[in-house]
Amino acid sequence: MHTSARSGKAPAAPFLVLILLALALAGCGLELRTAPEPPPPAPAEPANATLALPAPPPSPPLDALGVARQLNTLVNDTDPASPDFARLRAELVQTANEQSVAGGLTLPGDLRLALARVQGFNPPQMRERWQRHQQALDSAAELYAAHPPVDTNALQGARVERRLGPALYLVRLPGGETAFFSTPLGARRLKVGARLRGIPAVERPQAKADKASGDLVEELADSGRTFVAITKQEAQRIETERAPVLARLKQLEAERATFQRSIDEDLASLDSLARDVNAVISPRLLGLGGAGPGERRVPERLVRQVKRLAHSYSPVQYYRYALPVTGRKQIDAVLSGYIESRRKEVLDLLRMVGVGRGQARANVDLVAFKSFTASPDLWSIRFEASRDTGGAHPNQNFASFVFAVHSQRLLGLGDLFRDLPVALGLLSELSARRMELVLDGRAFAEGLAPKAENFQVFVIDGQDLVFTFPPYQVASFADGPQHLRVPLAHPRLLPLLSPRLLQALGAQPGR
Repeated sequence: MHTSARSGKAPAAPFLVLILLALALAGCGLELRTAPEPPPPAPAEPANATLALPAPPPSPPLDALGVARQLNTLVNDTDPASPDFARLRAELVQTANEQSVAGGLTLPGDLRLALARVQGFNPPQMRERWQRHQQALDSAAELYAAHPPVDTNALQGARVERRLGPALYLVRLPGGETAFFSTPLGARRLKVGARLRGIPAVERPQAKADKASGDLVEELADSGRTFVAITKQEAQRIETERAPVLARLKQLEAERATFQRSIDEDLASLDSLARDVNAVISPRLLGLGGAGPGERRVPERLVRQVKRLAHSYSPVQYYRYALPVTGRKQIDAVLSGYIESRRKEVLDLLRMVGVGRGQARANVDLVAFKSFTASPDLWSIRFEASRDTGGAHPNQNFASFVFAVHSQRLLGLGDLFRDLPVALGLLSELSARRMELVLDGRAFAEGLAPKAENFQVFVIDGQDLVFTFPPYQVASFADGPQHLRVPLAHPRLLPLLSPRLLQALGAQPGR
């Protein structure tokens, strides 16, 4: 029966041919591959499309201790004038706000206040102020050098010692120095022993030695000062010409004083910020318990009485000492030993210079003290001494003692830290940073070197370690004593604190 092609069934012969061909190729090690399908076309991007950036990682979760740690780094170990301070502050505030809104961070009230204190702090620009302060000093120095002062009354009260010629006298100045005084020829003759009153004079510039010309250098250097009499009209002219210079010098001094006051205010602002924030974060970071300063333990009163020790050998030879008494035998022995050593030094000096009135030299020794508490078992005292032996000014020095009260043991720097050399390196860095702010680079580097003797005067005041540098150690006498206050919870100092110190502070283990 014939089957039509329109029946809808495909003939089987072509399919069988394909199967046979595939088997034959497989036997020859060949494989029949079909053409890969083309990939689907990519969707067209709009002409103004921008590259999508990955989302920033979420900020790590914070808790009260985490906020305290970040505040610690920000306030105690970051220069407020640096970009790092602004960046770290912004990151901390943003993270705290985001997590607070999300409900994952609920800060205690004192930490919220500390955070707000930092957020509202306006970092001072002390470098600019110091530069303008120095500019005022430099301008005054240049003006003074260009227009040196002329004292037309230098001979007021001088005494005529001898007549050396028709118009030349040897006089003794009020300060005791002798000088030559030249008067105009024909002027009234001065009597030996007379006091000069109302005679204006100017000092003649001293000749400078010229070795090349054969000048006798030593003789010229030892020659006396010479004054020349002038008329009252000349004195008035000198005063009138110098008036604008004096006015400008006065103005520059006022500018310098203004910048100095601004610098002092900036330092007070920085110290106030550190004090307020550390009062909140230090107890947490040290593990002292309590959430704020109001909940910390109040140290017991250790000084039971103050002995006043004094003796006068003459109106300018005496000592006055204040000696604290605690009632604890070993502690009192250390304190009285210090006072006794001062008294012995006074007696030794008096044996050398003599005791009594008249030509006896001054020998005055004064000692006061301040005490500091950090815990019921940690007490410090700092003696502040002043000794006058007739020099240009009294000498000021300090001595300090830190005690573990229960054991009555004296603690030194080595008892405070696990690694003293590392701690000294950090203290040297922090003190140099502080002196840069206070003294504008005028500090003596040797006095800030990482040596134990440079940091031997220290007390522990609350949760702070306070070092005192006497005059001449890190600055001139005119700059006075300098101080460095370092929180024990400082982010780089805290890991160095010894277990003995933490135990005396009452720190909780494991914090």
